[in-house]
Amino acid sequence: MYYDVTFCPRNIRKLNNKRKLSYEQVGKIIGIDKEHFEEKDNWYLVDGAIQYFKSRGDTRILGELLSDEVLRMHGFVPASYELSSMDDKIGLLSPNIHKEGYRYESIATLHKLFPEFRYTYRHNTDITLNKLLEFIISSVPNGKELAEEVIRKYTVDWFTHQLDDNIRNMVFEQNPKGNIHLAKIIDSESSFGVTKRGIKSELDPIWIPAIPYEDLKFRTGPYKTEDGFDVNILGMLIDYPETVIPLLNDFTDTNYDIAINKYKKDNPTGLHLPQQGIDFLKGLVDSKQEEASKMSRL
Repeated sequence: MYYDVTFCPRNIRKLNNKRKLSYEQVGKIIGIDKEHFEEKDNWYLVDGAIQYFKSRGDTRILGELLSDEVLRMHGFVPASYELSSMDDKIGLLSPNIHKEGYRYESIATLHKLFPEFRYTYRHNTDITLNKLLEFIISSVPNGKELAEEVIRKYTVDWFTHQLDDNIRNMVFEQNPKGNIHLAKIIDSESSFGVTKRGIKSELDPIWIPAIPYEDLKFRTGPYKTEDGFDVNILGMLIDYPETVIPLLNDFTDTNYDIAINKYKKDNPTGLHLPQQGIDFLKGLVDSKQEEASKMSRL
């Protein structure tokens, strides 16, 4: 069974005054190559700002918006998304996340900053998170600080059941002084069991991250648990307890009902879930909180 959203057009902003932008106009500003731009060429000038319109007339919008709120609850700065419609298409509008004078590279292009890190997008099966963390700690000037950001983000991904934080979506921001941090978080739509068809009620309880923690063969299955816990989050907990455990405690102590209830039919939002879908999300969060509590006491 799938719990699908319904849209409420009167509560969705219509983007009438906009101008589509070419690669020549914005390529250098948004910091992506032409090939990548052509894959995602929905860049517009809206309200005097360069903004991206992600066309999504389905439940994936809910995954993005709900993940956005959870990330903010735990100290992250995601891209700002606004539910909008453009040319009869519903989607999310978000301002360009790049700052002038800063440099941006994903895991797939990190070798441009550090030639010794020679992974490419086509070799994503070679990347594990623990090896990435080892590289960051040993080779990045503010490596320990950046590693903590990555560990916390991976832990939130587990909690939200985020499946799409791949090597293109985890983006690093280098400031003019040379220090590197995570850039604003993008592309969190594949979370909370959300798919294009709706929220899948028969959700596999095992978290299958886009980047495994240490087992390159993990994504090929069969998927393993260790004492009932997901092996990826457990492996990171064992290696970095001083960062993971406080965040697990935060999950346990946080009330997420207000965020989820925004999408009930009687609330004035642009999309709604049936009550069964609301109940499913609350049940998923409850199960994650229970698992977080147990892991934090290991």
